[in-house]
Amino acid sequence: MRPSHIIPAAVAIIALAGCGGGNGGGSGAAGGGYRQPAATQQTAAKAGTVKIADFKFAPEKVTVQAGTKLTFVNDDDANHTATAQDKSFDTKTLGKGGTASVTLNKPGTYKYYCAFHRFMEGEVDVK
Repeated sequence: MRPSHIIPAAVAIIALAGCGGGNGGGSGAAGGGYRQPAATQQTAAKAGTVKIADFKFAPEKVTVQAGTKLTFVNDDDANHTATAQDKSFDTKTLGKGGTASVTLNKPGTYKYYCAFHRFMEGEVDVK
């Protein structure tokens, strides 16, 4: 190999090395995509806030004590709702920047969805 080919070959090897496995996210079976760390999920649950962004509820599952006021904040450009499957609560339409709060006094698991985007689902576990 001539010296003028060594540098491009070295650059290619280094670039390919950066594409290898690792354990950071991705959509493959091993990476499983990004998951918010449990400590952050707990902080959000204690604060009683669920953010709506990128067509997702975050955190997707929260645990709160009975009587906690849970606030939904729409950070998306699209309209959304948080509508309980059992009809126990419904935020109605939340535009960009809109907020709505619900207070769940009865212990149990409440599954909810966005009425405009049924693929968006979340869950509140009330203790």
